[in-house]
Amino acid sequence: MKITYTGKHVDLAPAQVLKIEEEFTKVAKLLDGKAKNGAGEGEAYIRLTQERHLHNAEVTVNFHNHALVGKASDTDLFTAIHGAVHKLETQAIKVTEKWTDGKKRP
Repeated sequence: MKITYTGKHVDLAPAQVLKIEEEFTKVAKLLDGKAKNGAGEGEAYIRLTQERHLHNAEVTVNFHNHALVGKASDTDLFTAIHGAVHKLETQAIKVTEKWTDGKKRP
């Protein structure tokens, strides 16, 4: 999964970028494995902002014409990112279950 970062008042070190990429392994398995004909790799857009003492994280992934968005805020940057990724995982699971349940016919 390709990950694109945009930071407003936030700079990430290379070690922090690797830690964030590890967070996306489960989401990548959920979304990339369900791609049509196994073609294409998903893209995730991460927008990080900081307002005073609050870090905001917004993660957007396009999956089969569905925009999956996870937003979270916290005083710690990585807690906010983890919360946004967790919300994204639950949305991805819900969409894939709708796909598999909707295709079954008697």
